[in-house]
Amino acid sequence: MNPIRSFSLILLLLFAAVASAQTPSQDVQKRVSPDAYTAAPPTIRAELKKQHCELPEVQHWDQTRLNIVPGHFGDRLQNDWAAICIGSNGSTHVIVFWGKSAPCPAEIHDGWALQGHFKAGEAGSLYLLTAQANQILEYRKFFGDPHENPVIHEGIEVGGDEASLIYYCHQGKWLELQGND
Repeated sequence: MNPIRSFSLILLLLFAAVASAQTPSQDVQKRVSPDAYTAAPPTIRAELKKQHCELPEVQHWDQTRLNIVPGHFGDRLQNDWAAICIGSNGSTHVIVFWGKSAPCPAEIHDGWALQGHFKAGEAGSLYLLTAQANQILEYRKFFGDPHENPVIHEGIEVGGDEASLIYYCHQGKWLELQGND
C-alpha cells in the first residue's frame, strides 16, 4: 500500500473517532415541564413550575414510577411525595412534599448524586425513585454501608447510569446511604 494513502487512511480514521467522541449521546434524556407528569397531583406540579423546575422526560421504568414519586419518606404512616428538580441553570436538587409533619428539610442539595449540571434542555440519565425499606437493607448488606440507623420507612433514590445514592430521613436530617452501584 502507498505510504501516503496509508497515512491518509489513518488520518481519516482519527478524524472520524474524534468527531464521534464529540457527538452527543443518543441516550441523553430531554427535560420536560412538570405538567408532563399527569399522574402527579396538580398542586405538586404547580409548585414545581413555580420553582422553575423541569424533570427528566422518562416517567416509568419497568413499571416503576420515576422522578415525581409518592412514598413514606419520614414515617411509614405518612403519605409524602418527592420530585427531582432541574433548575434553569442546569443544577439539580430534590424537593419533598410532606404529607403532614416535616421531619426533615423539604429540599435536598447535597451528595454526589445531585452535583451534576446539565446543558439547557438535557437531563442526562438522571432519575429519582422511591427506595423501599427492604431494598435499602439489601444494599446495606451487600455494600457494607457503615450507617447503623434503623430502616423503618422508605427513602429517596437518586442516580444515573453508573450508580445511585439513597437519601433517608433520620432524626431531622437526610442521611446519604449506599444505593445501586
